[in-house]
Amino acid sequence: MNGDELMQTGGGISMGRHVTVNRLEIPKMTRSALNNTYKCQASNTKLVPPAERSIRVDMLLKPLSAALSSKPKQLISNQEYVLACNVEGSVPETDIKWMQNNRPFTKGKIKIINNSSMVSSVLSFRPHPDDDGTILKCEGSNPRLQNSVLEDSVIMNVLYPPQVTLSLGSTLNPDDIKEGDDVYFECHIKANPREHRITWSHDGLPVTQNVTSGVIISTRSLVLQRVGRFHSGSYACAAANDRGETQSEPVALKIHCKYASRPPNHNGNDTETAYP
Repeated sequence: MNGDELMQTGGGISMGRHVTVNRLEIPKMTRSALNNTYKCQASNTKLVPPAERSIRVDMLLKPLSAALSSKPKQLISNQEYVLACNVEGSVPETDIKWMQNNRPFTKGKIKIINNSSMVSSVLSFRPHPDDDGTILKCEGSNPRLQNSVLEDSVIMNVLYPPQVTLSLGSTLNPDDIKEGDDVYFECHIKANPREHRITWSHDGLPVTQNVTSGVIISTRSLVLQRVGRFHSGSYACAAANDRGETQSEPVALKIHCKYASRPPNHNGNDTETAYP
């Protein structure tokens, strides 16, 4: 019997005096058989109740599904988010892992919620700018079965204010800039969404394009042509997007200036450095 349902089997096989064996064969066991109780009853008279033995079916089952509770289209840097990974159908155990670009994700806190049909791993985390563009994935599996992993993922689109650094042109030697040289700065910006404004400053005052004076601003670079003593000082760039505005740390420009009226110094060099 399967529960209270009488099942059809062949006749018993005599194995010797007073011993008879009857076999129940189930050719294809399905998931629905989990926890079924099969019972064998034997009787040879109606004068006493039949003898019986039972067995409960336990199974190792792969998960049927693994799904994220939500897939945010945008995440704001340093704001807390909660995502749940719901895995159904894994028996008797469920293992859930969080991965970022196929490496363990270790930046958040995880809570496991277990009920009769589903296991949920709830992740609380605050995305950082470095997470932008990476793939956050949850993997659900039965640790006792090979090749049982199911997964779901989301690409993290993290919004954050610009990250800005300023450097002197890579081809320039900052200790060997002379009066009359051409100088350029490079403003390095990482931002999401992309910056919509870049501004430049010299000793805290705005720098604007003036081609006649040799000041040329081109996207993320500032060019100073034929520099003189008055160009020395601290330069900075700033970038703004929808998340805010950020200014770089200042970069000092020092220029070796010539003085026609000064006698040569003891090195025979008639230049002097103008410091900011």
